[in-house]
Amino acid sequence: MTTTAHAPSVALVERLRTRPSFQISVDVDDMSLGLTVATAALSAGVDLVEMGTPLLKTEGVRNVVPAFRAHFPDAMLLADMKTMDGGGFEAKGVYGGGANIIDFLSAAGTATARAVCAVRDQFRQDDPTLPRLAFADILLPQQGPAQAAVETAERMVEAGVDGVGLHLQLDARRADPELFRSSYLSDAARAVYAAVGDRVSVQVVGGLTIAQAKALAADGLKAFVISGNLGEDDGTPRYTLPADQLQRHIAGFIAEVGG
Repeated sequence: MTTTAHAPSVALVERLRTRPSFQISVDVDDMSLGLTVATAALSAGVDLVEMGTPLLKTEGVRNVVPAFRAHFPDAMLLADMKTMDGGGFEAKGVYGGGANIIDFLSAAGTATARAVCAVRDQFRQDDPTLPRLAFADILLPQQGPAQAAVETAERMVEAGVDGVGLHLQLDARRADPELFRSSYLSDAARAVYAAVGDRVSVQVVGGLTIAQAKALAADGLKAFVISGNLGEDDGTPRYTLPADQLQRHIAGFIAEVGG
């Protein structure tokens, strides 16, 4: 990583790497609902608000990122762009709108990783106060099994990223529920954490249940993404629940896994 000269970014990476952290995946296609979900999640205690890919693509980066920053001036905001090309260009839009973190696809390769990190470094130079990080999303099963995921993570870390995510793809887990119930995601997450967790944040995402997250936390993993199922073992999106119920579900996930 090239975080040495930028204290806020160093501090955020260290916090995410060494302490339990929780991110809410705001994977909705409506701005108003997205803001409602994010408000409930922040009240429940999440550390990061992810502006999900469906929201960014439907409502537009230029609209979503500034709106979330205006509504949540002190929150850590991540844009899940799923970028496969043009990483530097997309990073400018994300950081320029006020987001702290861009998440791109590691399958794009090291050239894209370096382009994203170069823009991140420029924004760090221009603003010494706001954390700016770059995360690479390792999609499973496409980039698995565990050893392949480790090799990808090592390449991303060498290219300069601040974090990697082990992400069991939505379409894959819907097509094959047994893949979700297996140890596939957990095996890859543990292997990647052992390889690079001393240097970068290692997130786990993909419809995690509370039980799965607790087992990973027991093995030392720190960073978890709460998906639309809100930790339940059925894959059912719950974003349209009343705000108080959203908050209770998310707070329960955090208490169970982080406690």
